[in-house]
Amino acid sequence: MARQTTPHLPGGAHFRKLVATALFVACAFPPSASWAAAVRVPGTSVILSPPPGFSPADRYPGFQRADNGASIIVTELPGPVAEMQKGMTKELLASRGMTLIQSQTVKIGGRDALLVYVSQSAGGMDFLKWMLFAGDAKETVMIVGTFPKAAGDLSLPIKQALLSASWSAAAKVPPYEGLGFRVDPVPGLKLAGRVGNMLVFSERGTMGPNDSEQAILVVGGSVSGASIGDVEEFARDRAARTSQVNQLRNVTGRDRVVDGLRGYELVAEANDVKTGRPVRMYQLVLLDGGTYYLAQGFVNAARPPDVVGKFRNVTETFRLVSAHKSGGAAGHKAGP
Repeated sequence: MARQTTPHLPGGAHFRKLVATALFVACAFPPSASWAAAVRVPGTSVILSPPPGFSPADRYPGFQRADNGASIIVTELPGPVAEMQKGMTKELLASRGMTLIQSQTVKIGGRDALLVYVSQSAGGMDFLKWMLFAGDAKETVMIVGTFPKAAGDLSLPIKQALLSASWSAAAKVPPYEGLGFRVDPVPGLKLAGRVGNMLVFSERGTMGPNDSEQAILVVGGSVSGASIGDVEEFARDRAARTSQVNQLRNVTGRDRVVDGLRGYELVAEANDVKTGRPVRMYQLVLLDGGTYYLAQGFVNAARPPDVVGKFRNVTETFRLVSAHKSGGAAGHKAGP
C-alpha cells in the first residue's frame, strides 16, 4: 500500500496550493449487504450514503474498506469550484500520475458538478478512482472514491455513493470534529480552517486565493500507515520531497518529544517553486505507532525569524484526543 503524507503549503497562491494538496491527499491509498442510510461525514457539511461494507474512517473525513484498501475521502476547499473543474484536464491528471478514463457533467444538489474516472498505479498495484468536484463560487467540495483495479465490482457502488452526495454551504461544522488530535492557535497565528484531515493556521485567519503573503502552517495526520525507523532520516527526506519548494539549504534540526510522541523538528531555507522567492520552512514530524503527524510552516524569508517561533508555539500545543469527538472537546482552547 502506498505511503501517504500530509500536505505542505508555502506562501504563494494559497488556493491553488490547497487544491493541489487536497487532490494529493484525497488520492491516497489508505487503509451488511444493504446500503447504509445517508449520513453526514464528520468534519464536513457533506451528506452521502456509503456503499455496503464501508465504515467511517478514523484518519480522514470519509469511509473505508479495511479488507481491500478502498476509500471515500471528502474534502472541502475555499474557492470557486469552476477553477478546480477546469483544471481536471488529461495533462494535469497525468502530471499527478493519473490516466483519464472518463469525464462527465452531472447534477448534484441542483447544480452542475464534474465526475471524473481515472486509473493510477502506486506501490506495485493498480487503482481506479471516481472523483466528484462540486460546489459554488465560494467553496469547492471534492469527493474521491479509490479502489483496487482487482476489486472492479466496487466501481458502481462507489460511483453511486458519490452521486448521492449533498451538502449545505450554511452548515457550521466544528473545525476539530472527527480529528484525533488538537493544536491551538497562538497570538499571531489564527486557525484559518480545515482541509480534509488538516488544520490550517495563518496570520489573518484566512486561506483564500488572495492571501499570498501570509505565513501559513498546516498540521495533519498521515492517511495511511507508515513504518518509520529513523525519524530524523524520514523528516529530512520528507522536507526534501516537499513539492512546492526546492533548493533546500542551511537545514538545522533537533529531536523533539511532544505529548509523549517521539519526533524531529527542522528549519530550512528554500525557494518557492512557482515564484522562485526565498522562503523559510519549518517542519515537525511526530511518530505514533504505525502512523505519524506532520506540521509544515512557510514564510517569506525576508520576514523576521520570530515567525518560525510562532509555528513552534502552535506545534507545542499538539496533543492526541479520542477520535470523532466534536469541536468542543475538552482541552481545546478558544482562539485569539
